[in-house]
Amino acid sequence: MKNIRNKLSLATCGLLSQHAGAATEIDNAWEIDSSALYYSETDRITVYKAIADVKGVVSDSDTADLKVVLDTMSGPTPSGSVIQTNLAFTGASGGSISTGGQVASLSNFDDTRVGLSLDWNHEFNRLHNITYNGAFSVENDYRSFSAGATFKKSSESRAYEFTLGAAGTTDQIFVIGTKATPVPLSEVSDGLSYGEGSKNTIDLIAGVTHIVNKRTVVQLNLAAGSVKGYLNDPYKIFSIVDANGIEFDQYYEARPNSRTRTSIVLNLNHQLYPENHILNFSYRYYTDDWEVKSHTFDVLYRVNLSDKTHLIPHFRAYTQSKAFFYNNSIFKDPTDPTPISAVLPEFSSADYRLDDMVSLTAGMTLGQYFAGDGKLRTRLEYIHQSFDNSEYDTNKALVFQVSYSKKF
Repeated sequence: MKNIRNKLSLATCGLLSQHAGAATEIDNAWEIDSSALYYSETDRITVYKAIADVKGVVSDSDTADLKVVLDTMSGPTPSGSVIQTNLAFTGASGGSISTGGQVASLSNFDDTRVGLSLDWNHEFNRLHNITYNGAFSVENDYRSFSAGATFKKSSESRAYEFTLGAAGTTDQIFVIGTKATPVPLSEVSDGLSYGEGSKNTIDLIAGVTHIVNKRTVVQLNLAAGSVKGYLNDPYKIFSIVDANGIEFDQYYEARPNSRTRTSIVLNLNHQLYPENHILNFSYRYYTDDWEVKSHTFDVLYRVNLSDKTHLIPHFRAYTQSKAFFYNNSIFKDPTDPTPISAVLPEFSSADYRLDDMVSLTAGMTLGQYFAGDGKLRTRLEYIHQSFDNSEYDTNKALVFQVSYSKKF
């Protein structure tokens, strides 16, 4: 549930959605965008998020975008333990989980996050600009700091725009109330721990945007990233089970201490004629050295009901292969005197987010413009996720968001 993001700016299809000229931009140089989001999984995590975004013109060649995020997350989430268990586990909020059945395989989660980010764009001339960005995020058990820059260059005809960016992030991870992290592959009951964990991330992006004609824009982005350090989730465990699948011991997960990832994103924006509806289609392929591969298809279709009202149906499909070290549980004959440590692999995790997964999202956004450059958006989406090997093979969630922006 961590929401650490390296904000590498991507070129957008602004030409397809502009409805005001340069004079309007001068008269309305600043915009405030506020948003409230509710996310709820069935019998699981609930998230409340508030966002305030202020952006505008600072000078003839500079614009700024300041964003503040506050969210709270709470509820039970799978710990990695199998359902058939008679052991207790301490949850992410520090409380002890009752033993037996499904309750024992769920960990209570309770967290609050505050985040702040700033983007500063400087335009050297009509063909060259650069965006600097910085952000930090603080949670009950997590701190993150990032900085980056994205350079964009347009061709003389403005038909092509080339993007090159880089960002770095440093994170600190610790268990609530202890400022420590559990020893990977250690027995939960032993309570062994190291000090605070840390990781460092570098992300690079290169892309090109092509204006095919006045109604069509195509964008291609290539991204690569590398992260090193403490990559475990300090609350995730896995079960040692007997031949009947009954758990008799618990161990903390262990993931590799590095991860290299690459992705390619293709985006198409097209304005239909004569309706002036807008179709946005994107495809993303992702792969990393944990052997996780994913495909993401995303489609939005903006329907203009009037000059001031529009609907945006949305559909997203996501498939993912499991990490090479994912194990729902590890078998060990309890009568065998061989130590459990002798049968443990080098890396192991039962985190359902690393399992083979299919996720489908369907929803709708209603947008309404008001006099005085105000805009109200209401979004409702339903998410259904299925997992091949995890104890909990499905996850269902509802997302509701209300946003209002005002130019002045």
